[in-house]
Amino acid sequence: MPFTLFAYLDPGSGSMLFSAIIGIIATLFFVIKGFMFKISNIPAYIAGKKSGISKTKTAKIVFYSEGPQYWNIFFPIIKELDSRNIKCTYLFSKENDPGKNCGLENVDPVFIGEGNKAFFMLNTLTADVCVLTTPGLDVLQIKRSRGVKNYIHIPHSTGGCSGYATYGLDYFDAVLTGGDADIAMIRELEKVRNLKEKYVEPIGCTYMDVLRSNLHELKPENFNLDSDKKTVILSPTWGLHGLLRKFGEKIISDLLKTDRFNIIVRPHPQAFISDKDLIEELSAKFPDSSNLYWDKAPNGLQTMNISDIMISDFSGIIFDYILLFTKPVLAFKGKYDKRGHDSMDLVEDPWNLKAVDVTGISIQESDIDNLEELIDNKLKDKAAFSQHIAYLHNGMDKYPDETGVRGADAIIKIIAQNRD
Repeated sequence: MPFTLFAYLDPGSGSMLFSAIIGIIATLFFVIKGFMFKISNIPAYIAGKKSGISKTKTAKIVFYSEGPQYWNIFFPIIKELDSRNIKCTYLFSKENDPGKNCGLENVDPVFIGEGNKAFFMLNTLTADVCVLTTPGLDVLQIKRSRGVKNYIHIPHSTGGCSGYATYGLDYFDAVLTGGDADIAMIRELEKVRNLKEKYVEPIGCTYMDVLRSNLHELKPENFNLDSDKKTVILSPTWGLHGLLRKFGEKIISDLLKTDRFNIIVRPHPQAFISDKDLIEELSAKFPDSSNLYWDKAPNGLQTMNISDIMISDFSGIIFDYILLFTKPVLAFKGKYDKRGHDSMDLVEDPWNLKAVDVTGISIQESDIDNLEELIDNKLKDKAAFSQHIAYLHNGMDKYPDETGVRGADAIIKIIAQNRD
Protein backbone atom coordinates (compact mmCIF):
# COMPACT_ATOMS: atom_id res chain seq x y z
CA MET A 1 0.00 0.00 0.00
CA PRO A 2 1.26 3.57 -0.71
CA PHE A 3 2.30 5.63 2.29
CA THR A 4 3.63 9.14 2.87
CA LEU A 5 7.38 9.63 3.49
CA PHE A 6 8.45 12.80 5.29
CA ALA A 7 12.05 13.84 4.39
CA TYR A 8 14.12 16.96 4.10
CA LEU A 9 17.28 17.68 2.03
CA ASP A 10 18.92 20.93 3.11
CA PRO A 11 20.41 23.22 0.38
CA GLY A 12 24.01 22.57 1.50
CA SER A 13 23.70 18.81 1.25
CA GLY A 14 21.88 19.13 -2.07
CA SER A 15 24.70 21.24 -3.48
CA MET A 16 27.31 18.74 -2.26
CA LEU A 17 25.35 15.84 -3.77
CA PHE A 18 24.98 17.65 -7.09
CA SER A 19 28.74 18.49 -7.15
CA ALA A 20 29.63 14.87 -6.34
CA ILE A 21 27.49 13.57 -9.20
CA ILE A 22 29.06 16.05 -11.63
CA GLY A 23 32.54 15.12 -10.36
CA ILE A 24 31.89 11.41 -10.84
CA ILE A 25 30.60 11.98 -14.38
CA ALA A 26 33.61 14.17 -15.26
CA THR A 27 36.04 11.64 -13.80
CA LEU A 28 34.44 8.80 -15.74
CA PHE A 29 34.60 10.89 -18.91
CA PHE A 30 38.35 11.53 -18.62
CA VAL A 31 39.08 7.95 -17.54
CA ILE A 32 37.23 6.62 -20.58
CA LYS A 33 38.86 9.23 -22.83
CA GLY A 34 42.32 8.29 -21.54
CA PHE A 35 41.55 4.61 -22.00
CA MET A 36 40.37 5.18 -25.58
CA PHE A 37 43.53 7.24 -26.26
CA LYS A 38 45.70 4.35 -25.07
CA ILE A 39 43.71 1.84 -27.10
CA SER A 40 44.05 3.95 -30.26
CA ASN A 41 47.80 4.14 -29.73
CA ILE A 42 48.50 0.45 -29.17
CA PRO A 43 50.34 0.32 -32.55
CA ALA A 44 52.64 3.12 -31.36
CA TYR A 45 53.30 1.29 -28.09
CA ILE A 46 54.10 -1.94 -29.93
CA ALA A 47 56.42 -0.09 -32.33
CA GLY A 48 58.18 1.53 -29.40
CA LYS A 49 58.59 -1.81 -27.62
CA LYS A 50 60.05 -3.43 -30.71
CA SER A 51 62.48 -0.57 -31.29
CA GLY A 52 63.75 -0.62 -27.73
CA ILE A 53 62.44 2.80 -26.70
CA SER A 54 59.30 1.93 -24.78
CA LYS A 55 58.92 2.04 -21.02
CA THR A 56 60.11 -1.53 -20.78
CA LYS A 57 63.50 -0.90 -22.36
CA THR A 58 65.71 2.15 -21.97
CA ALA A 59 67.34 3.95 -24.89
CA LYS A 60 70.43 5.86 -23.85
CA ILE A 61 70.36 8.73 -26.35
CA VAL A 62 67.29 9.62 -28.41
CA PHE A 63 66.94 12.27 -31.11
CA TYR A 64 63.54 13.33 -32.45
CA SER A 65 62.95 15.07 -35.80
CA GLU A 66 59.51 16.27 -36.83
CA GLY A 67 60.54 16.80 -40.47
CA PRO A 68 63.29 16.03 -43.01
CA GLN A 69 64.55 19.62 -42.90
CA TYR A 70 65.85 19.01 -39.38
CA TRP A 71 68.16 16.08 -40.13
CA ASN A 72 71.05 18.50 -40.69
CA ILE A 73 70.54 19.87 -37.16
CA PHE A 74 71.37 16.49 -35.64
CA PHE A 75 73.66 14.90 -38.22
CA PRO A 76 77.07 16.26 -37.08
CA ILE A 77 76.44 15.08 -33.51
CA ILE A 78 74.94 11.73 -34.52
CA LYS A 79 77.86 11.09 -36.86
CA GLU A 80 80.35 11.88 -34.09
CA LEU A 81 78.56 9.60 -31.61
CA ASP A 82 78.59 6.82 -34.22
CA SER A 83 82.34 7.28 -34.74
CA ARG A 84 82.78 6.72 -30.99
CA ASN A 85 80.64 3.54 -31.13
CA ILE A 86 77.97 5.17 -28.98
CA LYS A 87 74.51 3.94 -29.91
CA CYS A 88 71.55 6.27 -30.32
CA THR A 89 67.97 6.11 -31.56
CA TYR A 90 66.70 8.53 -34.21
CA LEU A 91 62.92 9.00 -34.13
CA PHE A 92 61.36 10.70 -37.13
CA SER A 93 57.84 11.64 -38.20
CA LYS A 94 58.15 11.93 -41.99
CA GLU A 95 58.81 8.96 -44.25
CA ASN A 96 61.17 11.03 -46.43
CA ASP A 97 63.49 11.95 -43.56
CA PRO A 98 67.15 11.53 -44.69
CA GLY A 99 67.97 9.94 -41.34
CA LYS A 100 65.86 6.94 -42.31
CA ASN A 101 68.69 5.58 -44.44
CA CYS A 102 71.68 7.28 -42.85
CA GLY A 103 73.76 4.09 -42.99
CA LEU A 104 75.44 4.70 -39.63
CA GLU A 105 76.12 1.46 -37.76
CA ASN A 106 75.28 2.70 -34.27
CA VAL A 107 72.13 4.61 -35.22
CA ASP A 108 68.68 3.02 -35.00
CA PRO A 109 66.20 5.01 -37.17
CA VAL A 110 62.58 4.55 -36.06
CA PHE A 111 59.58 5.98 -37.91
CA ILE A 112 56.91 7.04 -35.40
CA GLY A 113 54.47 8.88 -37.65
CA GLU A 114 52.71 12.14 -36.86
CA GLY A 115 50.02 13.51 -34.57
CA ASN A 116 48.81 11.54 -31.56
CA LYS A 117 50.78 8.47 -32.55
CA ALA A 118 54.06 10.40 -32.36
CA PHE A 119 53.08 12.29 -29.22
CA PHE A 120 52.13 9.08 -27.43
CA MET A 121 55.52 7.59 -28.27
CA LEU A 122 57.41 10.70 -27.16
CA ASN A 123 55.36 11.28 -24.03
CA THR A 124 55.96 7.71 -22.79
CA LEU A 125 59.63 7.57 -23.76
CA THR A 126 62.39 6.20 -21.54
CA ALA A 127 65.90 7.54 -22.18
CA ASP A 128 68.92 9.13 -20.55
CA VAL A 129 68.57 12.12 -22.88
CA CYS A 130 66.09 13.18 -25.52
CA VAL A 131 67.42 15.74 -28.00
CA LEU A 132 64.90 17.98 -29.78
CA THR A 133 65.01 20.98 -32.06
CA THR A 134 61.24 21.38 -31.57
CA PRO A 135 60.53 24.12 -29.00
CA GLY A 136 57.57 24.24 -26.62
CA LEU A 137 58.36 21.15 -24.53
CA ASP A 138 55.61 20.65 -21.92
CA VAL A 139 53.74 23.62 -23.44
CA LEU A 140 52.55 22.17 -26.74
CA GLN A 141 51.83 18.51 -27.58
CA ILE A 142 55.21 17.07 -26.61
CA LYS A 143 55.18 16.58 -22.84
CA ARG A 144 57.98 15.63 -20.51
CA SER A 145 58.07 11.89 -20.02
CA ARG A 146 58.82 10.68 -16.49
CA GLY A 147 61.16 8.15 -18.08
CA VAL A 148 63.44 10.76 -19.66
CA LYS A 149 66.19 12.12 -17.40
CA ASN A 150 67.24 15.11 -19.52
CA TYR A 151 65.70 17.04 -22.39
CA ILE A 152 68.17 18.87 -24.62
CA HIS A 153 67.29 21.54 -27.18
CA ILE A 154 69.38 22.45 -30.24
CA PRO A 155 68.34 25.67 -32.05
CA HIS A 156 67.55 25.41 -35.75
CA SER A 157 68.32 28.94 -36.94
CA THR A 158 71.20 31.39 -36.92
CA GLY A 159 68.53 33.97 -36.10
CA GLY A 160 68.37 32.60 -32.55
CA CYS A 161 65.62 31.35 -30.25
CA SER A 162 64.00 34.68 -29.35
CA GLY A 163 61.42 34.19 -32.11
CA TYR A 164 60.09 30.98 -30.53
CA ALA A 165 56.54 31.05 -29.24
CA THR A 166 56.39 32.03 -25.57
CA TYR A 167 57.95 29.52 -23.12
CA GLY A 168 59.68 27.77 -26.02
CA LEU A 169 62.76 26.79 -23.97
CA ASP A 170 61.49 27.07 -20.39
CA TYR A 171 61.11 23.37 -19.63
CA PHE A 172 64.25 21.97 -21.22
CA ASP A 173 67.07 20.83 -18.97
CA ALA A 174 69.80 21.91 -21.38
CA VAL A 175 70.30 24.00 -24.51
CA LEU A 176 73.27 23.59 -26.86
CA THR A 177 73.44 27.00 -28.51
CA GLY A 178 75.12 28.17 -31.68
CA GLY A 179 76.95 30.93 -29.85
CA ASP A 180 76.80 33.49 -27.07
CA ALA A 181 73.71 35.42 -28.21
CA ASP A 182 71.15 32.81 -27.13
CA ILE A 183 72.94 32.27 -23.81
CA ALA A 184 72.30 35.87 -22.81
CA MET A 185 68.64 35.55 -23.83
CA ILE A 186 68.13 32.29 -21.91
CA ARG A 187 69.68 33.67 -18.73
CA GLU A 188 67.56 36.81 -18.91
CA LEU A 189 64.34 34.83 -19.34
CA GLU A 190 65.27 32.51 -16.46
CA LYS A 191 65.54 35.51 -14.15
CA VAL A 192 62.37 37.17 -15.40
CA ARG A 193 60.33 33.95 -15.12
CA ASN A 194 62.02 32.67 -11.95
CA LEU A 195 63.12 29.45 -13.65
CA LYS A 196 65.73 26.96 -12.58
CA GLU A 197 69.01 27.61 -14.40
CA LYS A 198 69.55 25.27 -17.35
CA TYR A 199 72.76 23.68 -18.52
CA VAL A 200 73.72 25.88 -21.48
CA GLU A 201 76.77 25.41 -23.67
CA PRO A 202 77.70 26.95 -27.04
CA ILE A 203 78.72 24.27 -29.53
CA GLY A 204 78.33 26.19 -32.80
CA CYS A 205 75.57 25.94 -35.39
CA THR A 206 75.29 22.27 -36.37
CA TYR A 207 73.45 22.62 -39.67
CA MET A 208 75.89 25.31 -40.82
CA ASP A 209 78.66 22.72 -40.63
CA VAL A 210 76.63 20.48 -42.94
CA LEU A 211 76.02 23.32 -45.37
CA ARG A 212 79.70 24.24 -45.36
CA SER A 213 80.65 20.68 -46.29
CA ASN A 214 78.00 20.64 -49.03
CA LEU A 215 79.37 23.78 -50.65
CA HIS A 216 82.19 21.74 -52.16
CA GLU A 217 79.68 19.50 -53.93
CA LEU A 218 77.65 22.25 -55.64
CA LYS A 219 77.40 21.93 -59.40
CA PRO A 220 76.92 24.89 -61.79
CA GLU A 221 73.25 25.67 -62.22
CA ASN A 222 71.47 28.82 -63.35
CA PHE A 223 67.86 27.51 -63.32
CA ASN A 224 67.35 28.84 -66.90
CA LEU A 225 67.80 32.42 -65.75
CA ASP A 226 69.42 35.17 -67.81
CA SER A 227 73.15 34.88 -67.12
CA ASP A 228 73.77 38.51 -68.13
CA LYS A 229 71.71 39.91 -65.25
CA LYS A 230 72.45 40.25 -61.55
CA THR A 231 70.40 37.81 -59.48
CA VAL A 232 68.40 38.88 -56.44
CA ILE A 233 67.15 36.22 -54.03
CA LEU A 234 64.01 37.18 -52.11
CA SER A 235 64.00 34.99 -48.99
CA PRO A 236 61.72 36.26 -46.21
CA THR A 237 60.24 34.59 -43.18
CA TRP A 238 56.61 33.43 -43.00
CA GLY A 239 53.54 34.82 -41.23
CA LEU A 240 51.63 38.08 -41.02
CA HIS A 241 54.73 40.21 -40.45
CA GLY A 242 56.86 38.49 -43.09
CA LEU A 243 58.07 40.53 -46.05
CA LEU A 244 56.45 38.25 -48.62
CA ARG A 245 52.97 38.83 -47.23
CA LYS A 246 53.42 42.56 -46.66
CA PHE A 247 55.31 43.59 -49.80
CA GLY A 248 55.98 40.45 -51.84
CA GLU A 249 53.81 41.37 -54.82
CA LYS A 250 55.18 44.93 -55.03
CA ILE A 251 58.84 43.87 -54.73
CA ILE A 252 58.55 41.17 -57.39
CA SER A 253 56.56 43.42 -59.72
CA ASP A 254 58.86 46.44 -59.33
CA LEU A 255 62.06 44.45 -59.87
CA LEU A 256 60.64 42.72 -62.93
CA LYS A 257 59.71 46.08 -64.43
CA THR A 258 63.32 47.24 -64.28
CA ASP A 259 64.27 44.34 -66.57
CA ARG A 260 67.72 44.43 -64.93
CA PHE A 261 67.55 41.55 -62.47
CA ASN A 262 66.87 37.88 -62.19
CA ILE A 263 64.65 37.16 -59.20
CA ILE A 264 64.70 33.98 -57.16
CA VAL A 265 61.84 33.72 -54.67
CA ARG A 266 62.69 31.34 -51.83
CA PRO A 267 59.94 31.42 -49.17
CA HIS A 268 60.56 30.02 -45.70
CA PRO A 269 59.68 26.26 -45.69
CA GLN A 270 56.89 26.97 -43.19
CA ALA A 271 55.33 29.43 -45.67
CA PHE A 272 54.29 26.52 -47.90
CA ILE A 273 52.12 25.37 -44.99
CA SER A 274 51.07 28.49 -43.09
CA ASP A 275 51.01 30.88 -46.09
CA LYS A 276 49.93 28.36 -48.69
CA ASP A 277 47.22 30.58 -50.23
CA LEU A 278 49.65 33.48 -50.55
CA ILE A 279 52.32 31.31 -52.21
CA GLU A 280 49.79 29.92 -54.67
CA GLU A 281 48.49 33.41 -55.47
CA LEU A 282 51.93 34.94 -56.05
CA SER A 283 53.35 31.99 -58.00
CA ALA A 284 50.28 32.06 -60.29
CA LYS A 285 50.68 35.81 -60.87
CA PHE A 286 54.46 35.58 -61.30
CA PRO A 287 55.24 32.13 -62.78
CA ASP A 288 58.73 30.81 -63.52
CA SER A 289 60.33 32.53 -66.49
CA SER A 290 63.74 33.50 -67.91
CA ASN A 291 64.20 36.01 -65.07
CA LEU A 292 62.07 34.56 -62.25
CA TYR A 293 62.41 31.26 -60.40
CA TRP A 294 60.52 29.86 -57.39
CA ASP A 295 62.90 27.85 -55.21
CA LYS A 296 61.16 25.05 -53.30
CA ALA A 297 64.23 22.88 -52.65
CA PRO A 298 64.81 21.53 -49.10
CA ASN A 299 67.88 23.72 -48.76
CA GLY A 300 68.68 26.86 -50.71
CA LEU A 301 72.41 26.37 -51.24
CA GLN A 302 72.19 26.24 -55.02
CA THR A 303 70.13 29.40 -55.38
CA MET A 304 72.08 31.26 -52.71
CA ASN A 305 75.26 30.27 -54.50
CA ILE A 306 74.25 31.77 -57.87
CA SER A 307 72.62 34.91 -56.44
CA ASP A 308 74.41 38.22 -55.99
CA ILE A 309 72.38 39.78 -53.20
CA MET A 310 69.59 38.78 -50.79
CA ILE A 311 66.47 40.72 -49.81
CA SER A 312 64.84 39.51 -46.62
CA ASP A 313 63.43 40.61 -43.27
CA PHE A 314 64.27 39.24 -39.80
CA SER A 315 64.60 35.66 -41.07
CA GLY A 316 67.65 33.76 -39.82
CA ILE A 317 68.60 32.90 -43.41
CA ILE A 318 70.23 36.32 -43.78
CA PHE A 319 72.98 35.21 -41.40
CA ASP A 320 73.36 31.86 -43.19
CA TYR A 321 73.84 33.79 -46.41
CA ILE A 322 76.44 36.18 -45.01
CA LEU A 323 78.41 33.54 -43.09
CA LEU A 324 78.46 31.01 -45.93
CA PHE A 325 78.91 33.28 -48.94
CA THR A 326 79.93 36.71 -47.54
CA LYS A 327 77.47 38.30 -49.96
CA PRO A 328 75.47 41.49 -49.32
CA VAL A 329 71.99 41.58 -47.79
CA LEU A 330 69.18 44.09 -47.54
CA ALA A 331 67.04 43.27 -44.49
CA PHE A 332 63.72 45.02 -43.96
CA LYS A 333 63.64 45.48 -40.23
CA GLY A 334 60.11 46.82 -40.20
CA LYS A 335 58.01 46.49 -37.09
CA TYR A 336 58.71 43.28 -35.23
CA ASP A 337 55.78 42.19 -33.08
CA LYS A 338 57.13 40.55 -29.92
CA ARG A 339 53.71 39.46 -28.68
CA GLY A 340 53.44 35.71 -28.38
CA HIS A 341 57.22 35.26 -28.67
CA ASP A 342 59.87 34.72 -26.02
CA SER A 343 61.38 38.07 -27.01
CA MET A 344 58.39 39.87 -25.47
CA ASP A 345 59.95 39.35 -22.03
CA LEU A 346 63.35 40.73 -23.04
CA VAL A 347 64.26 44.26 -21.98
CA GLU A 348 65.99 45.05 -25.27
CA ASP A 349 65.48 43.93 -28.88
CA PRO A 350 66.54 40.32 -29.56
CA TRP A 351 69.97 39.60 -31.06
CA ASN A 352 68.76 39.10 -34.63
CA LEU A 353 67.25 42.60 -34.75
CA LYS A 354 70.35 44.16 -33.23
CA ALA A 355 72.57 42.29 -35.68
CA VAL A 356 70.93 43.77 -38.78
CA ASP A 357 71.74 47.23 -37.42
CA VAL A 358 75.29 46.38 -36.34
CA THR A 359 76.14 44.90 -39.74
CA GLY A 360 74.59 47.79 -41.65
CA ILE A 361 72.18 45.65 -43.66
CA SER A 362 69.01 47.09 -42.15
CA ILE A 363 66.59 49.09 -44.27
CA GLN A 364 63.15 50.45 -43.48
CA GLU A 365 59.76 49.89 -45.06
CA SER A 366 59.94 53.46 -46.38
CA ASP A 367 62.78 52.26 -48.65
CA ILE A 368 60.49 49.94 -50.57
CA ASP A 369 60.27 52.38 -53.51
CA ASN A 370 64.05 52.73 -53.76
CA LEU A 371 65.02 49.07 -54.00
CA GLU A 372 66.75 49.34 -57.36
CA GLU A 373 69.06 52.08 -56.12
CA LEU A 374 69.70 50.29 -52.82
CA ILE A 375 70.61 47.08 -54.63
CA ASP A 376 73.04 48.92 -56.90
CA ASN A 377 74.72 50.67 -53.97
CA LYS A 378 75.00 47.49 -51.93
CA LEU A 379 76.50 45.53 -54.81
CA LYS A 380 79.18 48.19 -55.28
CA ASP A 381 80.01 48.13 -51.58
CA LYS A 382 79.49 44.42 -50.89
CA ALA A 383 82.66 43.98 -48.82
CA ALA A 384 81.77 46.76 -46.36
CA PHE A 385 80.23 44.42 -43.77
CA SER A 386 83.13 41.93 -43.74
CA GLN A 387 84.43 43.48 -40.51
CA HIS A 388 81.30 42.21 -38.77
CA ILE A 389 81.72 38.54 -39.73
CA ALA A 390 83.44 37.74 -36.41
CA TYR A 391 80.53 39.36 -34.54
CA LEU A 392 78.04 37.12 -36.34
CA HIS A 393 80.10 33.97 -35.79
CA ASN A 394 80.42 34.67 -32.08
CA GLY A 395 76.68 35.22 -31.77
CA MET A 396 75.30 32.18 -33.59
CA ASP A 397 78.03 30.14 -35.33
CA LYS A 398 80.83 30.15 -32.80
CA TYR A 399 82.75 26.98 -33.66
CA PRO A 400 82.71 26.28 -37.41
CA ASP A 401 83.45 22.63 -38.27
CA GLU A 402 83.56 21.64 -34.58
CA THR A 403 79.88 21.19 -33.75
CA GLY A 404 79.80 17.38 -33.98
CA VAL A 405 82.62 16.91 -31.48
CA ARG A 406 81.41 19.65 -29.13
CA GLY A 407 77.80 18.46 -29.27
CA ALA A 408 78.70 14.83 -28.57
CA ASP A 409 80.98 15.90 -25.70
CA ALA A 410 78.18 18.00 -24.18
CA ILE A 411 75.62 15.16 -24.36
CA ILE A 412 78.03 12.70 -22.74
CA LYS A 413 78.81 15.26 -20.04
CA ILE A 414 75.10 15.79 -19.31
CA ILE A 415 74.51 12.04 -18.99
CA ALA A 416 77.52 11.69 -16.64
CA GLN A 417 76.42 14.61 -14.46
CA ASN A 418 72.96 13.12 -14.08
CA ARG A 419 74.44 9.81 -12.92
CA ASP A 420 76.70 11.55 -10.43
